[in-house]
Amino acid sequence: DSSGTPGAQTAVTRVGRCSIAAAGTSVVVTNALCTINSVVVAVVATNDATALIKNVVPAAGSFTVTLNAAATATTNINWQIVT
Repeated sequence: DSSGTPGAQTAVTRVGRCSIAAAGTSVVVTNALCTINSVVVAVVATNDATALIKNVVPAAGSFTVTLNAAATATTNINWQIVT
């Protein structure tokens, strides 16, 4: 989903966008292309005063993007599954 709607997302592509709501710190993206060994690159795509990517943790069929601090407003994250 590339709509920018905050909350858990489901995608079936290697590239996409997810969003974290104001005061949120993480989002789970369900994606069958993701494995525990995937490299997932994510960048904050919204100007947020405090939110930076802390980590992206791949799992079988999903990955979780976690920020270093709570988002001050809805924060878009662009991501790509590299492998």
